[in-house]
Amino acid sequence: MELPVFQILQSFFIAGFWIAGATLLAEKLGSKAGGAIANLPSTILVSLVYVAIVRNPEYASEAALAAPLGMAVNTLFLFLFIVMLKFNLIWALLTSLAFWFAMAGTISLVGNITVFFSLSFYFIAMGSAFYLLEYRLKIPSAGKQTRTFRWWALFVRALFAGTVVASTVIISTFANSFWTGIFSTFPAVMLSTMTILTISQGAKFARAVGKTMVLASINIVIYAIAIHYFYPTVGVLLGTIISFLIALLFIVLIRPYLLRMR
Repeated sequence: MELPVFQILQSFFIAGFWIAGATLLAEKLGSKAGGAIANLPSTILVSLVYVAIVRNPEYASEAALAAPLGMAVNTLFLFLFIVMLKFNLIWALLTSLAFWFAMAGTISLVGNITVFFSLSFYFIAMGSAFYLLEYRLKIPSAGKQTRTFRWWALFVRALFAGTVVASTVIISTFANSFWTGIFSTFPAVMLSTMTILTISQGAKFARAVGKTMVLASINIVIYAIAIHYFYPTVGVLLGTIISFLIALLFIVLIRPYLLRMR
């Protein structure tokens, strides 16, 4: 299949600057609000839109069903990243990425996985990770950061994040719907956000944002399920808008709990 160069470039720029802006907001708003905003559907949104354009909406709809399983792996990826970050960034990157690829490869060998299993696995993984971070490891939240912002850093962030999302679109032209769904939830936001914030604001702030992102990841699962139902019925544009608004509404609803976190 011929590579859709135009769509790949569009996904690179749109997703790249989206994620770069999200990390900037996290620094300006603090770890609670920033973590929730940073984990709004972005990689999966852009990936599935362009998968629908490159393949078709029905294919993207089926691929979205793999998202809960992918987010379960991502939540554990983020938990491991946060834990290992107490040593150093390189160690956190290597161990968490090795874990993600090992888990994704293992899942691919299992065969047919039901949506019920995917959702159950996700909520167990997310609930366990958040409980350990909030109540056992007692990762504290952090306020607004005051370090000087540099515009060149925004472009570096965009380059890093955009490359990951564009790679997902390329993979979708060759992979089956299961692997497309898995890679649509590749932890580009988590990976780039944690790396960027560690470098720019320090490990303590990055770990605080990561804790919020674990809980806020539920909105991505909600988004994926909504996409599965809305893409075939109302189309890609309207389906994306409705699904994103549903995910955004969830963040608004859990805001009181976010404010009460440690």
